[in-house]
Amino acid sequence: MQLAVQQALRGGPATYQNPQVGAVLVKGGRVISQGYHHRFGGNHAEVDCLTKVSPQQAVGATLYVTLEPCCHVGKTPACSQRIIQAGIKHVVIGQLDPHKIVAGKGRDDLLAYGVEVTQESGAAIENLNRHYNWFYRHQRPWITLKTAQTLDGKINDQVGKRSRLSQEAAQRDSQQLRSHHHAILVGERTLTTDDPQLTVRLRALAHPPVRLVTVNRSAVAVGKQIVTDPSAETWLLARQADAADSSFAANVHVVVGDWTPAAIADLCAQHGWQSLLVEGGSHLQAQFVASGLVEAWVSYISPQLWGGTALPAVADSKLAPTSLQFEPVTVTQLGADLRLVAYRTGVA
Repeated sequence: MQLAVQQALRGGPATYQNPQVGAVLVKGGRVISQGYHHRFGGNHAEVDCLTKVSPQQAVGATLYVTLEPCCHVGKTPACSQRIIQAGIKHVVIGQLDPHKIVAGKGRDDLLAYGVEVTQESGAAIENLNRHYNWFYRHQRPWITLKTAQTLDGKINDQVGKRSRLSQEAAQRDSQQLRSHHHAILVGERTLTTDDPQLTVRLRALAHPPVRLVTVNRSAVAVGKQIVTDPSAETWLLARQADAADSSFAANVHVVVGDWTPAAIADLCAQHGWQSLLVEGGSHLQAQFVASGLVEAWVSYISPQLWGGTALPAVADSKLAPTSLQFEPVTVTQLGADLRLVAYRTGVA
């Protein structure tokens, strides 16, 4: 199963919106084939694995697969039937698929045709598709808060002025973090201060993260990179209608509403965006903390102290303090900076 997990990781963000899945075929105590789900719409891991051996080799073999085989016809045929037709005698699955269209039906299909099915789970399996699992178990996106800050928790030395904190290694890691989320969110102050693109610049993605921005009126985004750059979809979550609402390119959507963290999570769920990366600013982070809609926290720490009136990473004087409990923090050195990662207690 460890080999199957390694295969699954090769898929990465290219499997969007499908999970990462790997498969290994074993016969006579020897690995005879390995495969993985390369991209959305392509062969599933089981089929990728089986196409690398002859029909005679597959008969009587054991298939290790990180996720329960699908049993429905979608963009590709049902994997459970392909396994049955191949004459596989035993399937070892890492976990049941939480998606309601499968949810144990693939396992039951195999059992009904006399295929032995066992399960071999573990942390590596659960972590492989953490966002996917959370989304289909809870019907809302996995939400990660991300900050880049000083040792004393500051993100800007002056309000309204962009302060560059992270060095190259941390910036690269931050881009990797973006690539593994379906949507990225910032607030109006971040938009006007930083004018970010909110893109993944490390590599071209077939499905880049959707860009979300909360604004009072859409006019504030006119001319900003997030609406002039056509490389990804942009959603302006406006609190009030504006004459500019209909002036943007086709990849820019303006939706007027009361954009609380819960409403934003609902929007993500409606569109199948399984994970949301909240990149700031300070007030927006505080709103998500106050709402309790936080599963993970990632912070890049620069070895600086600013003190004084510098802007804290998470702050809103209108909100009461909130206590969220997290598991022990994982610390990684990235050049001169540190990366801190913590998961909410009970969700990791």
